Amino acid sequence: MSRLYLLGGEDVGKRSSRHIMLRAIGDAGRNPTVLIFPWTHDSADKEGEYRALVTEYFMDLGALTVQFAEPWDPYGALVKKAATSDLIYLPGGNPAVLVDRMLVSRGDEILAEFGGVIVGNSAGALALCRKYAAVVGQGGAPETRFFRGFGDLDFAVSVHYMSDDNSQAGISPDSELQALSEKSATKIFAISDDSALVHERGKLEFIGYVFQFHRGNRTRCI
Repeated sequence: MSRLYLLGGEDVGKRSSRHIMLRAIGDAGRNPTVLIFPWTHDSADKEGEYRALVTEYFMDLGALTVQFAEPWDPYGALVKKAATSDLIYLPGGNPAVLVDRMLVSRGDEILAEFGGVIVGNSAGALALCRKYAAVVGQGGAPETRFFRGFGDLDFAVSVHYMSDDNSQAGISPDSELQALSEKSATKIFAISDDSALVHERGKLEFIGYVFQFHRGNRTRCI
């Protein structure tokens, strides 16, 4: 059973969630090996720039080795990379791209069997749930609704909650998430930037600002 860190959003360049990432690295063990699935962008240029940035970040956090899952890796190669890793990281970007690539590559099966630490940042956090919530205006979403993830968590998450940027937080996220939660029995956890929901064996822990939306009600998670 993995220990999951669902981050509401971190600016990796500014290392704004370093306090959370240090804890995740510590949970993974001394000088861990990190495996990154950088599959959240259609642009190869963006991905290339990101690789150098995130590699330096993890090495500074204490990782011994940083390796990447490549889109051309066969299933067996991905299994071997995961087997030699202590922490798996899913970055921010486009969650739909990440979900599709993980399902096609059977990366979802690999993560389901992984026993180490898994960190999902923004899009990565969304994808780790069975379904996730997108607020109208968030990433250009035309309406507030649930989308499919590849994980098995029985709750949904929304990211960048309370951000001043509508393209990240969405338009009127409180009223939108309250309305969505009234229509569904699914609990929605709205996670702010530089905050996290930690899940292990059904237990939840909250770092920073996380709010639960359920049956139209909003409560602070502490």
